[in-house]
Amino acid sequence: MKRFLWVISLCLMNGLLLPAQSGDHSLKYFNKTEGGVSFGLGSFKADVVNNLQKKVRNDEIVITFQTINGLKYMDLLGIGLSLGVEKWQNGLFWPLYAYLSYDLKPADNTFYAALYLGYVFGSRKKTSLYEEATGGFGVSVGVGYKMKIAKKLRFMYEIFYKYQATGSSYNVWVTDSTNVRKLIRTTDYKVPLHFAGFKIGICFP
Repeated sequence: MKRFLWVISLCLMNGLLLPAQSGDHSLKYFNKTEGGVSFGLGSFKADVVNNLQKKVRNDEIVITFQTINGLKYMDLLGIGLSLGVEKWQNGLFWPLYAYLSYDLKPADNTFYAALYLGYVFGSRKKTSLYEEATGGFGVSVGVGYKMKIAKKLRFMYEIFYKYQATGSSYNVWVTDSTNVRKLIRTTDYKVPLHFAGFKIGICFP
């Protein structure tokens, strides 16, 4: 994960330097509004029963809506702030991200890469499989394609990977000689969750 983010950062820094050499330093305001869905990957730790720790499959399906406002440099590099809402199966979260994007070329129709980095506020309810969870650090990396559909309007679609940490806990249980299960302790921990998904959106201009 760290190596992948490092490569993305190098590509974006390269995008910063190349336009600067051309002598054109134009800045333009943009607004990007998008919606999408993502699906949980892998599993995470849950309660420990008689020294055996359970694992719960990450079967979350997350519906996302967000809007980004920022500045576009040389029609290549975008920097902005993203505000949104995420509906989980048993929770509701409010992501606040710094946004960075880079277009492959300054054209109406082009591929692009996007990075979201920030914090997600909110909570997920307790179920029979896991305890209640609160928000935490989040990062998302995506690649997509944008196309011009009007003079100042572009349609875009994107596939992405997302890492989301949540604050939760698990219980340690022991069954005694009378076959009664007793709670020994509760341990707080950060739950690392992974997702893959896709988005569609519109961008002005």
